[in-house]
Amino acid sequence: MSGLEQEIKSRQAELTKQFNAGNAAGAAALYNQDCTMIPAGGNQIKGRAGIEALYKQAMVGGATTQGVTEEVNGSGDWAFERGTYQTHAESGTTSGGYLLVWKKINGTWLIHNDCFTVNSPSAQGCTSSL
Repeated sequence: MSGLEQEIKSRQAELTKQFNAGNAAGAAALYNQDCTMIPAGGNQIKGRAGIEALYKQAMVGGATTQGVTEEVNGSGDWAFERGTYQTHAESGTTSGGYLLVWKKINGTWLIHNDCFTVNSPSAQGCTSSL
C-alpha cells in the first residue's frame, strides 16, 4: 500500500468514525471550505456548512455507514478515492458507489468534491455516501 493510499484511507476512517458517532460538524470538518457534493438524485451542495446540514439530516435516528476503498491515486496536492458504501438507518439500508476528490491544504487532506450513487435505496432513501 502506498503512502498516499494509507493517508487517504486514514482520513476516510476518520470521516466514518465522525459520522457513526453522530458528529456532523466533525464529519464536515474533513471537507474543504469550498467543497462541492453531488448527491445521487439531488442538487449540488456547496460549502462545509451545507455538508454539515446534510449530515445532520442523514444522522437522524442513529444512521451508521461503512465504506470500502477500492482505489486511491493522485499526485502532488490532489488525490482521488473510489469505493463502495452501505449506510444503515431506521428506514433501511442504502448502498452504492462514491468518488471523492481530495485536496491537500496546509499539509492536510480534505475532501474537495464528493459524488455518489445509490444502487439499493431504503424506503426513505438515506442520502449519505460515507
